[in-house]
Amino acid sequence: MRALFLLLLTACAPRLTPQAAHTPALDLTDPPDVVILSVSGRCAPPCAAPRDNWDYLGSRGTVDAVANLFSARGLSVQARGYASHPAHTFTPPALDVPQRGYAALQDDLNALKPWLRGPRPPRLVLLGHSQGAVWLHHLTRVNPDVTFDVQIDLDGICLGWRGDFQDALRGVSAGPSPLEACDVIRVAGRNLNIKDVVWPNVKLNLEVQSKRLPARTQTLGLPVNYLFELTPNTRLDGTRSGLERFVSSREDHSAVSYPRSEALGWVTRRLEVLTLDWAPALPAPTPDAPPRPARTP
Repeated sequence: MRALFLLLLTACAPRLTPQAAHTPALDLTDPPDVVILSVSGRCAPPCAAPRDNWDYLGSRGTVDAVANLFSARGLSVQARGYASHPAHTFTPPALDVPQRGYAALQDDLNALKPWLRGPRPPRLVLLGHSQGAVWLHHLTRVNPDVTFDVQIDLDGICLGWRGDFQDALRGVSAGPSPLEACDVIRVAGRNLNIKDVVWPNVKLNLEVQSKRLPARTQTLGLPVNYLFELTPNTRLDGTRSGLERFVSSREDHSAVSYPRSEALGWVTRRLEVLTLDWAPALPAPTPDAPPRPARTP
């Protein structure tokens, strides 16, 4: 049974020819108004995870769908995508295109930290699907000094986590190991998976879960869903402050990650409302002009 579920898990990311996102790539010398960091999930069959995992959220246009919401309002946006893999970089044999993994994500976040301590820090938006959401919950946990403005979870799933990563991660982490990202902890008297905890440094969490029952879909996916998340995300104190959830009644685990899905439509509509106070940075001051004001929290 476990082998069957692992096989089904690999179906969460259809094999595609990688295409670059249209959103400008992260430029660590030129801070934008908004930075989107995305992590994709497990590869599609036939594949060997994590060796063949890749950044499909950028390729299929999901990152652009989120970025376009902000750029349409005059905000400058940069993005970078990562694959579900602990390495800094690796090259899946089936794609022959180098991919960034979690170590590169952490390095990029470290490089962003001087910007984030400035008077006008960029807004940080995290976007993860399946295993990618698990990596991002770990990222927020081990970087308590960083404020993440929005974390978007698209059907975060732990199945296959230790089997995929235990060889690469065993004994390599000084702090909390990514191997612990799917362990169970006590939260307000309940046992919860760590990937279902939204840490205090995350302002807003938008969580999408795929359908539970068979249903016809008008977008992509199968009538019967092969894998879905059930547990709502929770704060450390047991509350749901700043957390919102949408259960897509007609879309499966893979379909919720596509840009034209009902799930992404809900995400972008909520973002449009919840980020109305996000304003573009003012032009850099001239010698005769006062410095630009600091961003309001």
